[in-house]
Amino acid sequence: MTSPSKKILYHTIKVSYLRHKREVFSEEWAVTRQRNPEDIMMYDDHTMQRLRRKFYGNRKVKNKKVTIHEILDTVVLGRENNRDDKRGPDSGGL
Repeated sequence: MTSPSKKILYHTIKVSYLRHKREVFSEEWAVTRQRNPEDIMMYDDHTMQRLRRKFYGNRKVKNKKVTIHEILDTVVLGRENNRDDKRGPDSGGL
């Protein structure tokens, strides 16, 4: 696993899912801190759950398989907040 970056990234990704026993490919988006497809699939549950809901909805499907094959484009949206300061910004240095 590569460590997640401090940057928040917007990816355009190539995704496949099963529909009528055939693999269907689609281009989708993902906002995450992970940098490669394997890490997104393993560690970003929010994105994977969103993709499963989008492709399968509430249908009774036993195998809700969604696979991210590659990252096509990446844009840096911003950085995460630094939470190292225990006292917070309003503590006044007391």
